[in-house]
Amino acid sequence: MTTMHRTVLLLVATGLLAGCPVPQAQNTPVGQWHETDPLTGAGYYIYVPSTYSHDKPAPVIVSCHGTPPFDIAEHHIREWKMLGENFGCIIITPEMTGTDGILGDGPIVAMEANERRIMSILCQLGYRYNIDRANIMITGFSGGGFPAYWVGMRHPDVFSVIAARNCNFSESNLDGWYSPDAVRSAVLVYYGSNDATAIQMQSRRAIDYLRVRGFRVTGRIIPGIGHERRPEVAMRFFRSHWHRPEPSLPVQ
Repeated sequence: MTTMHRTVLLLVATGLLAGCPVPQAQNTPVGQWHETDPLTGAGYYIYVPSTYSHDKPAPVIVSCHGTPPFDIAEHHIREWKMLGENFGCIIITPEMTGTDGILGDGPIVAMEANERRIMSILCQLGYRYNIDRANIMITGFSGGGFPAYWVGMRHPDVFSVIAARNCNFSESNLDGWYSPDAVRSAVLVYYGSNDATAIQMQSRRAIDYLRVRGFRVTGRIIPGIGHERRPEVAMRFFRSHWHRPEPSLPVQ
């Protein structure tokens, strides 16, 4: 990493030092809880909406946190749980590694560890709940973009939507690692017009990189905001891409 690169990324840290507050409402009818994945030993938070019924498949959102301690898994369950409640989604926020978006670049060894964690958690989730396997979104905020892109694009058979929210991006940790089928995934990349220069630059690079390679990418700039949590934007995108079951034909 060059001295200039470190300097630019440290500007992101300046904004993060003010914190990444969670302004979303917390008064959900039920609470989130923390669990440990038995296979990997990794911790994660889970929110199951009060309306969940085993008779109806529930969409799933996996949200990846950014640079600790400024952004952690607990922040993500708190920002997402009201949306999960309102739209009947199970929320999973794993404790990640290698998501330092200030001086890091999403090292492969850490992304492989995150992949094992996320896929193991989803496997366990499928045994316990009736999940809608056609509608699973992986998303990340800030440095959480590294695992969101990496894991999401390696498993297009699992994740129908990838949403990068004010995210870091690294071409070097993605080249040669994603599945060719990933180009069928719906991808959203958005950032604030007042976000740090490094985040804006990396978001634009992500859009250009993916479009050149045939991905379906929706890019958006949210006016008037900085490095802020706006999960509702990703939620709208996810819902607009929900796969609906085909209606059954009447018996002749």
